[in-house]
Amino acid sequence: MKLLSALLLSTLLCACATAPGTSPGTSPATSPGAPDNAAAEEPPAAPRPTGVQWRYINTRSYEAMNAGLGRSHRFESSVGWIDVYIYDMKRTDWRPGVDDPQFDEQFKSTIAEVQRATAQGLYASARTGPTRDVRIEGLTFRSISFRLVNARDGKAYDSYTYLTARGGRLLKYRMSFNAPAPANAQAIAREFIERSLRTGPDTPVGTRELRNT
Repeated sequence: MKLLSALLLSTLLCACATAPGTSPGTSPATSPGAPDNAAAEEPPAAPRPTGVQWRYINTRSYEAMNAGLGRSHRFESSVGWIDVYIYDMKRTDWRPGVDDPQFDEQFKSTIAEVQRATAQGLYASARTGPTRDVRIEGLTFRSISFRLVNARDGKAYDSYTYLTARGGRLLKYRMSFNAPAPANAQAIAREFIERSLRTGPDTPVGTRELRNT
């Protein structure tokens, strides 16, 4: 399990580091690994649309590297990019949300891999923000933010990770925002996740027409 986690996260972090534009972050550093508050409930009224339009770019499979690593879908917009990861770590019975006994190990490994990537020189610096649980479309996600500085070009960007389990598998959204990061970055992230959950993260809306031709 730990070897699979390391392989998956190393691959995903490398993809993140070579992404298009990048941006600075905001969250103060806190002790990582556990949420700083109970799951925040969904707002009672629908928020105002952010107006951000996301374009599907491509899909990558990691299964050839090792079974259980799943695949990812890339989306881009004028404010940044999003990677959606669906994987199972050779399990198909993950408990929904964040309640699985092995969920904490998976979440903490996302933090450890950022720290490892920094030590290896992929990032010039990385600042870890607070961990919190949030509810989106009735599903609990564990979320954490990072302020990362790319060692190759010196650009800084905000990265927000949302991890949960859905349909017996793990589902991760990693949002990265160009500088300057929008003031409503978390609202943009929530809006994207809501739409993704409603339409189905396995088959992005932008790919359906292509797959039917």
